Amino acid sequence: MAGIKDVAKRAGVSISTVSYVLSGKRSVSKETKQKVLRAARDLQYSPNAGARMLRGDRTHIIALSAPMYETTDYTNYSVFFLKTAQRARLYHYDVLLLAGDDEEQDLSRIVESGLVDGVVMLDVNLRDSRVDLARNTAIPFVSIGDPGDTDSVNAVDTDFARMGRQAVDRLADAGHTKILFVGGKKLDYERESNFLVRLRDGLFAEATRRGVEVVMTYQPDGDMAGIQREMETEFTKNPDITAVVSQASLVQLGNLTTALMRMGLRIPEDISVISVGVGGDASTLSTPVDAMPLLPELVCQRGVDIMMDVLAGKQQRSGTLELTAPKYFDRGSVAAPRKGDVRVPRV
Repeated sequence: MAGIKDVAKRAGVSISTVSYVLSGKRSVSKETKQKVLRAARDLQYSPNAGARMLRGDRTHIIALSAPMYETTDYTNYSVFFLKTAQRARLYHYDVLLLAGDDEEQDLSRIVESGLVDGVVMLDVNLRDSRVDLARNTAIPFVSIGDPGDTDSVNAVDTDFARMGRQAVDRLADAGHTKILFVGGKKLDYERESNFLVRLRDGLFAEATRRGVEVVMTYQPDGDMAGIQREMETEFTKNPDITAVVSQASLVQLGNLTTALMRMGLRIPEDISVISVGVGGDASTLSTPVDAMPLLPELVCQRGVDIMMDVLAGKQQRSGTLELTAPKYFDRGSVAAPRKGDVRVPRV
């Protein structure tokens, strides 16, 4: 079996540099890090607990890689933790949650130490850097979210592009020709959060195809006052909007419906509303809303199942993407737009 000296020689670095890369104790350049990880993988070298893995033993632990951002909605996110852990326990596996400020560095250290049998990724971005780590390690990665590159991972996700298309189709079929799309946080689009970008792009593509005009804004910061100002601003500029598609959080969705009613717009008589890609139950709001919610139970269960199939040799370790169809819950918040005596919003 190759040793640390062999890895250092193959990578063209010192033994101490190999140690720093694998332990994460010191910062190493990305280029050097990739060379060391590639050499370790080529030589099938892994220290300590990793040696058990090479002998076919298992640690019966999977890492749950869950980055935290300043915009993270912890209420939604925690459900994904729970559903992943519950499914893993059915296979007698424990879950190591990695969600600190240096989550990516911690993940690299844990992976290369051999402490886990695999990694499940949450809150996935397009061009996610964790895919690069998967490319250079011997253990399997499963992505709950489509990273846009599955050469080194298997992925499972809700079909968010389809969700966006279905929202537009529902409204277009009812006769709506101009809608307001309230997306998520602007910062999350800038980091290319997978599910936000895919839903937005699917919605706009279908709107173009159906001849529907879309006005987009972002979930505002703050509470009721923030969403009230946002609705008043958008309806002042576009008083002919007859429907709202919201990907704002469930709390902000409740604020949104309240703001619309304060503006004299009844749901669905004067304005139709659909919630998309959000956790929680929109039927519990004071005004129940049609919704296509997040599906943490389905995607987390399937993600863990895929991981276990890979570890058991029943499935390849990478290269697949499974998309779960969105579910539409009809609660009566969509109707045909008013004709003739259009009700002008009170702003």
